[in-house]
Amino acid sequence: MTAHNENLIQAYLAEHPGTRAIDIAAAVGCTEAEALAFLSDQVWHFDGVALDSVLAQVQQWTRVMVLVRNADAVAELTVPGPVAYRRGDWLNWIVEPYNLHIRVAATVQILGLVRSGKNGPTYSFNLINETGQVFCRFYTRTAADQEKFLSFCQEKP
Repeated sequence: MTAHNENLIQAYLAEHPGTRAIDIAAAVGCTEAEALAFLSDQVWHFDGVALDSVLAQVQQWTRVMVLVRNADAVAELTVPGPVAYRRGDWLNWIVEPYNLHIRVAATVQILGLVRSGKNGPTYSFNLINETGQVFCRFYTRTAADQEKFLSFCQEKP
C-alpha cells in the first residue's frame, strides 16, 4: 500500500471511526484489500499461486466460519473444514441443510490477517479478486486452528 493511501485511510478513520473496510475503500479510492490490511494487526500477503496451499490449510481446520459478501449482503456459515472439496474453479461444502459453493478461481491474492475484535483476535484468510474486493473470508473457530493458521502464515509457502 502506498503512503498516500495510508494517509487517506488514517484521515478518514479519524473522522469516521469504526468504518468497514469496504466503505473506507469507496470513500478514499483505495482497494478494499488495502483498507482491510490497514485495519489489521498482522498481515501476510500470498499471491494466487498459494491458493491450493491455503485451501488445504482451511480443510484441516475443525470448524471454519465462511463469510461471503458484497457491499449489500453478507452470508456467514460455520462449517466443518474437512468436508470441503474443490472441483475445478469451485470450493464446495455440501452439508445438510445447505450447499455452499465459492468460485475460488476468482482469487488473485490472499491476505492472512489477525485483527483485534470485541471478543478477542480473529484469524482469517481473505480471498481477493482482480478489483481488490475481498469476496470470501475463512475464519478459524478453535484455538488449535488458530495455531495452525499462525504456523502456516509464518512458514509462508
